[in-house]
Amino acid sequence: MKRLIATVFILLLYSFSFAAMKAPDFELKDEDGKVVKLSDLKNDIVVLNFWATTCHSCRKELPELEKLYQQYKGKVKFYGIVIDTDDPKKIKNVKKEIGFSFPVLIGNYQVNEKYRIIGTPITYVIGKDNTIVKIFIGPQPVEKIKEAIDKQVNQGA
Repeated sequence: MKRLIATVFILLLYSFSFAAMKAPDFELKDEDGKVVKLSDLKNDIVVLNFWATTCHSCRKELPELEKLYQQYKGKVKFYGIVIDTDDPKKIKNVKKEIGFSFPVLIGNYQVNEKYRIIGTPITYVIGKDNTIVKIFIGPQPVEKIKEAIDKQVNQGA
């Protein structure tokens, strides 16, 4: 029980430490070698999902995020940030196997440290002003992520 309370406390502290904070900038290559910089996405709502090819929870969550990606095309930018491989061929094969099509960025130690990646999946919703508006630690019902996205989309309506 003490361990559970300590874990919950750490997760809450982790979430609050990013409250109303600008998302750390990064420059990462996608699976096709194109460079993506978060700072270039200012004025866009961005969803970042940190995942690993060997993560079972990620394999269940990514197809659900694909549904949101299809629903919000043109309104929200989605990126998966893979943290356990830098092999573009493997990434493309895993995307096909799992069943999702949104772009994948190849993570590195610096981005993992900046975003405090302690496991996968972790999903960030970032507002148009590049402020972190919601962090989802661990697998989440897609409805919760959709709610956070809708809140950002509706602010601009």
